[in-house]
Amino acid sequence: MANSYLTTESKKLATWYFTFAAIIFGAQLLFGLVAAAQYVIPGFLFEIVDFSVARMIHINALVVWMVFAMIGSVYWLLPDETGIETVGIGLGKLLYWVFVAAIVVVVLVYLLVQVGPADETSLWLIHEGREYIEAPRWADIGIVVVVLGFIYNLYATGMKGNRSGIVTVLMADMLAFAGIYLAGMGYTDNISIDQFWWWWVIHR
Repeated sequence: MANSYLTTESKKLATWYFTFAAIIFGAQLLFGLVAAAQYVIPGFLFEIVDFSVARMIHINALVVWMVFAMIGSVYWLLPDETGIETVGIGLGKLLYWVFVAAIVVVVLVYLLVQVGPADETSLWLIHEGREYIEAPRWADIGIVVVVLGFIYNLYATGMKGNRSGIVTVLMADMLAFAGIYLAGMGYTDNISIDQFWWWWVIHR
């Protein structure tokens, strides 16, 4: 009876996203406390977790848990708003696990490798060095694949079912979401231009 509200596979998938969002939120709090302690006590976790790494995980976790929560919220709403099961729910489940695996690998690399050789290898395999969106380039591409699959599910469901005003707004908003994120993936040697683009990615 307690789980009777989980009447669709889409809502079940939504709870997966909400659960992982809560885990990442907990990580944000944990590494925020670690970074705060290191700011006051510089020797705290010396040669285990660098302050810059703790801060990086803390800040990036904020972005990640909000993305997971947003996707979960859409999957939760879709059956109620469209009157049908989400189209491509199997794809949605597969992409969820791809997304989770990518986040876990990225965090482990942050913790275990921490710094790289300061060349193209670092950008692709360790982190890009951009505040708030420091994931390595391979993870950037993976996030694009996951979000494009999510957008497909949203559009396919909206076109097949009863498209309410809420679903129409979500469809338009996801185009903006994808467009701005893709714009932030561009690379330039000009730090002013580069920071302008990632600022818009975060503050969209």
